[in-house]
Amino acid sequence: MNIEELYIEPASKLMNDYINGEPAIGQFFSYKPDTAQFKERYQKLKEHPVDRHQLTGILRNYMSPNGLSENAEKNLAAFEAGAPVVVAGQQAGLLTGPLYTVHKAISIIVLAKQAAVELGTDVVPVFWIAGEDHDLAEVSHLYRGINGRLDKLNVPHTEYGKNSASTAQLNKSTVEAYLKEYFRSLPETAYSKELQALVFTKLEKADSYTDFFALLLNHFFNEEGLLYIDAADTSLRQYETPYFEEMIRHSEEIAHAVADTEAQLQEAGYAAAIGAEENAANLFVTVQGERILLQREGERFTGKGAAIEYTLDELLEIARTSPENLSNNVVTRPLMQEMVFPVLAFVGGPGEIAYWAALKNVFQTAGMEMPVVMPRLSMTLVSRKVEALLKKYNLSAAEVAKGQKIPEMRQHLMESIREEQAEQLIEELEQQLQAKYIEIKKAFSTISGGLEPLVEKNLQFHQKQLQFLKNKLEDEVILQNSTQFAHFDLLELELHPNGGYQERIFSPFPYMNDYGLNLVKELLALDFEYDKNHKLIYL
Repeated sequence: MNIEELYIEPASKLMNDYINGEPAIGQFFSYKPDTAQFKERYQKLKEHPVDRHQLTGILRNYMSPNGLSENAEKNLAAFEAGAPVVVAGQQAGLLTGPLYTVHKAISIIVLAKQAAVELGTDVVPVFWIAGEDHDLAEVSHLYRGINGRLDKLNVPHTEYGKNSASTAQLNKSTVEAYLKEYFRSLPETAYSKELQALVFTKLEKADSYTDFFALLLNHFFNEEGLLYIDAADTSLRQYETPYFEEMIRHSEEIAHAVADTEAQLQEAGYAAAIGAEENAANLFVTVQGERILLQREGERFTGKGAAIEYTLDELLEIARTSPENLSNNVVTRPLMQEMVFPVLAFVGGPGEIAYWAALKNVFQTAGMEMPVVMPRLSMTLVSRKVEALLKKYNLSAAEVAKGQKIPEMRQHLMESIREEQAEQLIEELEQQLQAKYIEIKKAFSTISGGLEPLVEKNLQFHQKQLQFLKNKLEDEVILQNSTQFAHFDLLELELHPNGGYQERIFSPFPYMNDYGLNLVKELLALDFEYDKNHKLIYL
């Protein structure tokens, strides 16, 4: 296993400018995305009002049922003794969700180790599971490759209504059936049985999407001492009561801060990722299992088209007596994360960093400072089969991962194998047909103008038949050269699926199926440079 580094310019102007240190976007953050900023940030964290003893207990109680490793215990002890944290978060996707979820966990582990060396003190990686999220469509699907084509396998989720990933009672029989179908689409290897046994054992122990996610996360990262917590954990919610109260009281200032900053971002030439509204409360309330976004209406908080309504005091009472019924949105989640943990650095993807660009003044409104915001490590896994095909066609993984070469090679192959004589005969016939139909149309129009549409419709019918012939001819030519086309399809499917990054599409499980359950450990053993370069990992 080895690494090749390459720079891929981000599609987002904001992200491209941010990682390249452009002042135009840098002004919206408190620090540059650079480990050299850690010392300054660490000094300011020493005044963070975290109750380390209580929070350590919450982390331990949440993680213990899944099994605590020796390194996890060490990190819990280090946190209780004063260590800052490096944080990343993600929704509780099936089979850990896309590869970038694993890449985030690797990123915070790698970055925490580098920060510990930089600061000469323990730094702890913490993974924030967004179990409060109710968009189950985002977490209940898997992508797979079928005959060189991308296929999305959707696990039914409508039965859960608007419950969150942590409160929806998992229909294990349905999930198991779909996962079995998913695994049937993978080749049988020496690792398949062990991998599937692991998954179904963890599924049996899980009651929710979040449980299932946390069990797998713990399995792959517990030896590294990764700490993790569900944002919807009841004990954590109780710890957050004073922070919810603060967010409720300062709801208007928070909303104004986001809206004002997004206006400034747009003036600076960047997109407004959040689409902030001045009357947004930026909090959800759960009522009878349904998670409802709140708005401010004068002195009141309303939701679901004013079907629910609270006074300020009523909402504060919910925060005090049943905080598990409150949850954060994209604006207040980073704020809550900072209120709970002494965050040295937050690690995020392009979408998250675009959101964070609007939040500097939100942190200041709450009397806090934004942590160092670091882009996560971005990677593409290159299988041995793909590596062999790259050599066969004299291609680099970098070219294919950038969406280059394959489209033009496919087009060149198509042009080189075209049956030009047969195509020309069809085109000549089509031209002759059109000419004759012009004569027919003229003749019919002298009889009745009402016949003209009939002639036109008849012509279209014959044109469709000729197009059908063209398509069949093309299909047959492609079939005769199917091996080469299949190679091109496979290269694109693995390195540039759906016109984008592999890490945004595929779960890590197809790669574990091919290379074993220790794949994550082997990735963690690599010597990563934490920089803006994309990592090509040759397996």
